[in-house]
Amino acid sequence: MSPPAAPPGPPTPGGPTLRVGWALMGKERGGFTDYVVLRSNEAYFSRSAYQTILHRYSPGTPPHAQRTSLPGSLPWVTVSYAPLGRNTGQTVLGIAERTWSDEADASGRPIAHTRYLCVPFSALAAAPVSYAGLHTALASPTIQRPMLQRPMLQHSATGTQPAVTATAVGSLPVTVPRLDPARIAESLATDDEQWFLLAAEAAALVLAGRVAILGFPAPSRDEPTARTRLRFLDAVAALLPYGQRARLTASTWAVSGAAHRIRLAFTDQPRQGDLVLRWRDPRPRPAQLPGPAADYFDLLLRLRDQAGGSLAALVTHLTGYPTAYPAAWHRLRATARAYFHLHEMGGGDTADALAALVARRLAPGRLLPDTAPTDTDAEQWQAVQEKAVEEVAELVRAAWDDERPRDDDATRRFSRRLLAVVAQVPRDDLALELIRLAVLDDLGLEGALNTGTGTAMDAGTAGERQATASTRRWLRWLEVAPELADQTRPFRAVLDGSPNPDVVETLHGRARYLLSLSQLARLRGTGAAMVVLLDPWLWQTVPALSPRHRQDWAAEIRGFRFGTPSRAARYDVLLLILGEAPGRPLGRRISTMATDYTAAFQEHFATLVREQGADGRVDQALTALARSILDTGWPQDEAQVDLMLRVLEQLVRLVQANIDQRDRPPGLAVLIKVVGRFLIRNPWARNLPAGRQWRIWLPKI
Repeated sequence: MSPPAAPPGPPTPGGPTLRVGWALMGKERGGFTDYVVLRSNEAYFSRSAYQTILHRYSPGTPPHAQRTSLPGSLPWVTVSYAPLGRNTGQTVLGIAERTWSDEADASGRPIAHTRYLCVPFSALAAAPVSYAGLHTALASPTIQRPMLQRPMLQHSATGTQPAVTATAVGSLPVTVPRLDPARIAESLATDDEQWFLLAAEAAALVLAGRVAILGFPAPSRDEPTARTRLRFLDAVAALLPYGQRARLTASTWAVSGAAHRIRLAFTDQPRQGDLVLRWRDPRPRPAQLPGPAADYFDLLLRLRDQAGGSLAALVTHLTGYPTAYPAAWHRLRATARAYFHLHEMGGGDTADALAALVARRLAPGRLLPDTAPTDTDAEQWQAVQEKAVEEVAELVRAAWDDERPRDDDATRRFSRRLLAVVAQVPRDDLALELIRLAVLDDLGLEGALNTGTGTAMDAGTAGERQATASTRRWLRWLEVAPELADQTRPFRAVLDGSPNPDVVETLHGRARYLLSLSQLARLRGTGAAMVVLLDPWLWQTVPALSPRHRQDWAAEIRGFRFGTPSRAARYDVLLLILGEAPGRPLGRRISTMATDYTAAFQEHFATLVREQGADGRVDQALTALARSILDTGWPQDEAQVDLMLRVLEQLVRLVQANIDQRDRPPGLAVLIKVVGRFLIRNPWARNLPAGRQWRIWLPKI
């Protein structure tokens, strides 16, 4: 496929004058140093920070300077971003070009220079510019003059080095060509809009993940290869809401073996996890696209047709959404927000768009395999269902995000329509999923992660409300619909301070929502009451959960307030059954709780062995305990070491007495080996009462 003709001169004459930062990375001629930022104006960032940015978004090591015909030869142009200040949510958009210079280092190797320019995205949101426009600005004399100024040199035994690094402090005013939808539309329309189909596919894919573009536009004598590829990346970005550029990284080439952080790039082969776009004459509809990407691609084509094929109108519409999406947004929510922005071009309503998307996400044909799930694939089937419901919940959250801050009649009407869409979904777990995600929002607030230590349990009413603000807000909204209020009643009961005694039965043992209830109870300050209700279910069900749920539950159990040594022992054994280390190392438990803890620990472990026998849970518990002892060590006090040896001996006796020798778990041998190594390395421990008993088990010691 031939590339579009190169436009003469800059993309658009004139444009906004912006205050830019700049930096030049390379080596000094004849020097021995590695690549560093040689010069910068230290606007927005320090010189070392500029160096960090350029290293972070380096596309890799280029081929030798003499191999100019390779697809990955320099020059490379890379678009990236960087946070501007701490916790501000602001970013800069930067563009870097790496080219070979006519210089060499002390070893005679050619030196590559990377020129970099950046602008706060807030300025670009007010005056949109294209990637090609930034690239043109990078070559302007205003930027080139300070970059080419050389410092005075000093000579030493190690070679010639700069005496003083040249630095011009302060941002520079540079005129950047404005984004011109008509020019981008000209590129997209080339070859009967084949570029548009490729760019539309790339835009849809980049919403779903990291994208590797295999292949590239044919070389043109009228335009450098890097510039042609950059205009394609510009076209891809133009088919997304403009605010996506605040955190979109792209490059005209990236080395596949490099550990780069670039989201969209031309390359020679994909890395693991990449979505692939092959440069080709595309079909009108790609064979396979992930669900959200397929929705976005289809909508791009439909709106182009509705606009009478006007690609400029499509680009202009998307340029009208300059707000950067928050970095903390879930990827599905950001994708949905982009979909809704695009949908508004056709005059459609967000609530209507949401209803159509929800129907597609939960359609039986999309979720159900050809035959009904069997016992052998029940876990996989559950994972598919959970993922679909999570996607739908993130769609709802995205639809609500833009409207929530406002309080007017139009917002309230939209809120009611949106709620009606949720209420009409024939699945009661959508409302529960919205609350689960709201609880995760609350856990993510500053300080919320410390509530597992009990700090939230002593908080006053004001603190409790702040700790659960997101959950309360979503519950208030859902409870307007009676059927949804009934579904979310267990969460309301926890917020009101009195968890329902039949909560496990009410939720039919659904692990992810019981986990959310437990998390919410801790935030609310009623964690102890919830633990009592969940305790029987935990012992019966949690060990049999799938790995994706077991890890979450292990983290939650570590946050429980045990209260007594017996409770601490009970949940330490449960963690071991999950294959996790106990809440505190066994040696530390013994040091602080002594015989009260060890007696309860042995009792709970004995119950496990008697009830499970040769079940894999016993093996997992023994292996996890052995691993934990290796990682955390033994007590320092001799009496405590003796007590720990006695506890471990009782565990061994329990297993040997209750499990036939042919079925004894491998974890038993692992635990015995750990004890044996300790006794070999510590002769004094062999003479303790419990140590002498262990020598009966281990006569070679």
